[in-house]
Amino acid sequence: MAVLLSDIDVFVRGLGLGVMVAAPVGPVGLLCIRRTIQKGLLVGFASGFGAAFADAFFSALAAFGVTALTDILQVYNDPIHVIGGAFLVLVAWHTWHDKPRAADTKEVEKKYLKRAHLHGAIKAMATSFVITITNPATIFGVMAVVATLGGLQHRPEAGVMIAGIFAGSSLWWLMLSGGVALFRKRFTEKGVMTLNRVTAVILVAIAFWAIGVGLRNFL
Repeated sequence: MAVLLSDIDVFVRGLGLGVMVAAPVGPVGLLCIRRTIQKGLLVGFASGFGAAFADAFFSALAAFGVTALTDILQVYNDPIHVIGGAFLVLVAWHTWHDKPRAADTKEVEKKYLKRAHLHGAIKAMATSFVITITNPATIFGVMAVVATLGGLQHRPEAGVMIAGIFAGSSLWWLMLSGGVALFRKRFTEKGVMTLNRVTAVILVAIAFWAIGVGLRNFL
């Protein structure tokens, strides 16, 4: 009974940490909001769900005290910035040119859902996962939060903590995409285009910053 209560306590703490590491607004958050508005709840949530997998992975490294990969990340911190920034530029280009669909037309809606539900969700997950694992700020941020606030007493608790973090991160993305989905129908075609352009500009700004940081030591 005591072990069960201890596991529940660790899981709840992991749940809170998961929300904490996912909540800060960044590239994935912007994509989650944009995709929810333009493509629906499933694709919007999938955009965050991929990041939740990455959060769980780096949380595992921190919880299990894995230092080898941390050392590698520190050595290759600059190339990771450049690669991550370049990938964000590609995402921004796609976002800028992504045309809104006729959301008010039921016929188009049905065709779109049949064609894009699974493919769109998988693509959204993959994109957010890559963005997250190539963002050094996110990587070290997640690991620092878990290492500092995890408070694990025994190694077996690490698995419970990781499950809690994954659940907490996923819960945050579900709340964000679900909340945005409530106001989705209020966006006109022009509004969606504006949102796409604004998102693309912000992503490019973040990308150039990341590339600049990565190239700083080489220059």
